[in-house]
Amino acid sequence: MSFLRRFASLPFVAALPLLVGCGPSQAQIDPKNVVNVSVRPASGQLLFCPGDPFQVEVVAKLKDGTSCSNVDPNKGCMSQKDTVISSNLVHIQGSSGFIGGGNFIWMPDKDVLKTADTGMGLRGWLESATSGKSMEGEAQLKPVYDCQKEQQIRGAKGRVGEQGGPGPELTISITTLSTPFYPDAALIRIDWPGNRAYVISPSSDKPVRITSVGGEGGRGREGVSGIPGKDGVDAKEECIDGTDATDGTNGGPGGRGGDGGPGGLIKVILDDANADKLKGRLLLLSVGGQGGDRGPGGDGGRGGKGGNAGPVRAGDPECKPKDGKNGALGKFGPAGEQGRPGTAGPAPVFENGQRSVMFANELATIQRIEAGKGK
Repeated sequence: MSFLRRFASLPFVAALPLLVGCGPSQAQIDPKNVVNVSVRPASGQLLFCPGDPFQVEVVAKLKDGTSCSNVDPNKGCMSQKDTVISSNLVHIQGSSGFIGGGNFIWMPDKDVLKTADTGMGLRGWLESATSGKSMEGEAQLKPVYDCQKEQQIRGAKGRVGEQGGPGPELTISITTLSTPFYPDAALIRIDWPGNRAYVISPSSDKPVRITSVGGEGGRGREGVSGIPGKDGVDAKEECIDGTDATDGTNGGPGGRGGDGGPGGLIKVILDDANADKLKGRLLLLSVGGQGGDRGPGGDGGRGGKGGNAGPVRAGDPECKPKDGKNGALGKFGPAGEQGRPGTAGPAPVFENGQRSVMFANELATIQRIEAGKGK
C-alpha cells in the first residue's frame, strides 16, 4: 500500500514568489515551469533500512535551467540564496511506509519481509490548486539492514529499590534466504513473550548480534527529610530578647539501588539443511541489567524562626532587645549505594529443525521472495 503526503494548502501569490519566515525562504514555484523532477533520500544514496527514518529530497529543474530542492537551502532556488521549495507544493508517495512528521521524514515499514524482494519505490512531484501537477520523479531504493544488526531485548525495570526483571527468554529461528538483492542472506525470527520480530543478515560477513538483557534495577528510595527546627519564643515583656530557634536535623540517607536482573535463556533453532553455516550468522549474548541508581539523600529540615524581641521601653536608651537567632537548615542526607549489575544468563542452547515446520506460517512469503517476482 502506498501512502500520500499532502500538506495544508497555502494561497498562491503570483506576484510574491518567496514566503519569508523563520528558516529558509520558501519559493512558490509554478508546476508548469518544471521540466524535470527527481526524488531520493536526502543522503543521496538510493538505500533504505526497514524501520529507519530518512529525509526525502525532491529536486525540481526549471525552464530557466536552475534547480530547487525542498530540503537543501544551500542549492538556492529561483536565483535566491537560502531558499527551498514551498512545502505546500511538494507531494511524496512511497510503496512502503509513510511520512512520519515534518521536514519530509519518511518512515519505512520495519517488517523486512515486505520489501526483501521489491525494495521500496518513491515518487515525488509538485502540485498547486491553480497550476495543476508537474511531471513525477521516481526512484527505486535497495534495502540494507545495518540498522538491524544489533538487537537488544530487555527485561522490565525494577520498581523503586527493587531488582530488575530477568532478561526475556528468546527463541531464535534461522533459515537461509535468497533475495533479488542478497542471494546469500539469512532470515532470523526472534520470539519472546508477547512479541515477534524478523531480521535479515544479508551476507555471511554481516552477522546479527542478539542480546537478552536483564532489566535495570530500580532507583534507590529517597531519604527521609530532616525534622524542622522549633521556632523561638517571642518575648512579651519590654527589653527582653526573643529566644533562639533550633536547627533543622539532617536528611536521612538515600536507599540502595536495586540490583540488575539476570540475563535470559536463548534457544536457537537452526534449519537443519544448513545448520553449521547458519550458526555463524548469530552473535548471541545474555547479560545482566545494570544496577539501579543510588537513592538521593533526604532534604535537610528547615531551621526554626527566631523569636521576636520584646517591645522597646520608651525613653530608655539601654533597652535594645534582640530577635532570637534563626535555626540552621539541616544538611542533605548522603546518597545511597549503587545497585549491583545483574548476573549473566546461561549459555545459548541449539537444536535443529525443518524449515517447513519452523517457518510454516512464513513459507509462502519466503517462496515469493526467493522467486524474485517483486523485483
